[in-house]
Amino acid sequence: MAWEPDVASSTPARQGPAPVVTYRHVLRRRLEEYAPVIRRLLAPTGVEESTFLAWVANATRADPDKWAKVEPETLLGAALRCAQVGLAPNDGTSAAWIIPYGREATFQLGYRGVLELARRAVPGIRFEGHPVYPGDRFVVDYGNPGAFEHVPYMARSPRRPRGGEPDRWYVVATWPEGARQIEVIDREEAERHRGYSRAPGGDLWAKSYDAAALKSAVWNMRRWLPDTPAMGRATLADGAVADVRDMADEPDELAPDELPAGEPDG
Repeated sequence: MAWEPDVASSTPARQGPAPVVTYRHVLRRRLEEYAPVIRRLLAPTGVEESTFLAWVANATRADPDKWAKVEPETLLGAALRCAQVGLAPNDGTSAAWIIPYGREATFQLGYRGVLELARRAVPGIRFEGHPVYPGDRFVVDYGNPGAFEHVPYMARSPRRPRGGEPDRWYVVATWPEGARQIEVIDREEAERHRGYSRAPGGDLWAKSYDAAALKSAVWNMRRWLPDTPAMGRATLADGAVADVRDMADEPDELAPDELPAGEPDG
């Protein structure tokens, strides 16, 4: 399993200081050491080795100081989790991330990742979700599915103010036959989900609050979405640490009755 060259850890001249052992150098060694496990677990996913290596490289480009402290085995485990659910991490789509926390890397499922897994299970299902500002007109009545309206403040009047930060977030799922499911959460509910997060002050909540809140709304909606092995595996892996050293005997698929339930970690 090849890895891109690393100048800092290349073979030094015969005379001079000892070579600098970089994180990339150690990671390259771990890739070679665990190549049989990685190849076995990649085989049923359809993810090419080159793609897997690109995911690993891309994840470590940001915050190199943080990554220097992370055990490479957990980085490889998190990348394998991405492959097992077929979601590319750290590519700007909010489908999935590989995030360093101290000495461990974790797989984090994004709200778009949940939606993508649902689309794969139900071809033709459509999703829409938005934050709601105080200046918006927003009406939803769970007892009357037809009573749903969201008119953004700028559509109500060109000069109408937002009225402050978003105070609600919603996701609408429309099944191919026309049935519709609406999930709305307020800031109190979003903060409740934040309380379950391993990193409530991390980048997701600190820099992308709307994305984190929409993920929380999607998570609440998940009970209405189709349960599949891929959804179950992604849910189980969300926020958890996977170590490639412990994955040698791991099954390739989750049985339907192994699908987990609970709170998100993100």
